Amino acid sequence: MPVYNEADIVGQVIEHLRKQKIDMIIADDASSDATVKICERYIQRGVLEVLKERPHERWDMRRQKARLHETARKYEPDWELVCGGDDFLESPYRGLTVNDAIKMEQDKGYNLIQFNCFEFWPTEKDPQDVMDVRKRIRYYSWNDDMQFRCWHVSSEMPIIRVDGHLPEFKQGSPLRVSPNKFVLRHYRFRSYEHGLRKVFMERLPRYSPEEREAGMHHQYDKFERDRRHFVLDSSRLTRYEEDGNWNLIRTFGGPLDFWQPESSNQRLIAMQDEIRALQAKLNKIETASGADQG
Repeated sequence: MPVYNEADIVGQVIEHLRKQKIDMIIADDASSDATVKICERYIQRGVLEVLKERPHERWDMRRQKARLHETARKYEPDWELVCGGDDFLESPYRGLTVNDAIKMEQDKGYNLIQFNCFEFWPTEKDPQDVMDVRKRIRYYSWNDDMQFRCWHVSSEMPIIRVDGHLPEFKQGSPLRVSPNKFVLRHYRFRSYEHGLRKVFMERLPRYSPEEREAGMHHQYDKFERDRRHFVLDSSRLTRYEEDGNWNLIRTFGGPLDFWQPESSNQRLIAMQDEIRALQAKLNKIETASGADQG
C-alpha cells in the first residue's frame, strides 16, 4: 500500500484490510501529517512493515511500487495485492473475505484478478459529522474495470513492473484472468478542502517529470479550484446502499469529466482509446500464454 498524507482515511483502510485477512506492507512517501504514526500503530497487527521515504520534491510511482514489490517478496507470499491509501477492496462473493475469495480463484486455476473501480465523490448530501468515510460519502459512479490489482506469485510468473493498471509479466508466462471481478471503492476526494490540497499541493507539483512525459499522471491537469470539480451534484451519481448491488454504468467520468461540456466528447474518446489499448495489451498477453501452453 503506497500512502501520502492519508491520515483521515488510512486507519479505516487498514482496519478494513485486517478484516479481509490481508497482511500489509506500507510505503509512506514522506507524509507531513499523521499517516506514518497511524500506520505504525498496526505493526504486528496486520501491518508487516512501514517503509519510510526521505523527504523529496518529486514522487516516483515506479520506484515506490518496485520497493514495495521487492519487500513483499521477502515474505514469500502466495499472492500480491496493490491497495491505495484511499481504497477499500472487497470480494465479489457475499460473506467471503478478500483473502478467502482469492483462494477460491486460485483453486479454479486463475492467477490474475481484475477489479471494478467505483469512484465515490463528495456531494451536497454528505453528513459532515460522520467520521467513517464509507458512511459519509455514499454516492458513486462506476469508472472502469481495467484495474488488475492482484496476482499469484510464482517462479513461472515473476512480476517485473507495474505501470498504471496492468502488471507486466515475464514474456511467455501463462496468464489466466479470473472472470469474477472484485470490487474497488475509491475515495479520491473526501471534501472540497481535501481536493484542493491534494491536487494543487500534493500531486501536481510532485509528479515525476519522466513519468508525466511517459503519459502518466495527467488526470488533474485541467482541474480548477472550482468547487464543482470536487463536490458533485448527487443526481449525477448512484447512492450505494451497502447491499452488494452495484450500478455498472458510468454516470460520471471521473477526473476526465470535470464540467467542461464543450470537450466532453473528446475526453470520452480518449478514455475509450485508453481502455481499448489496455484491453489489446491484455489480449496479446493471453494469446501468447495460450500459444505457449499449446
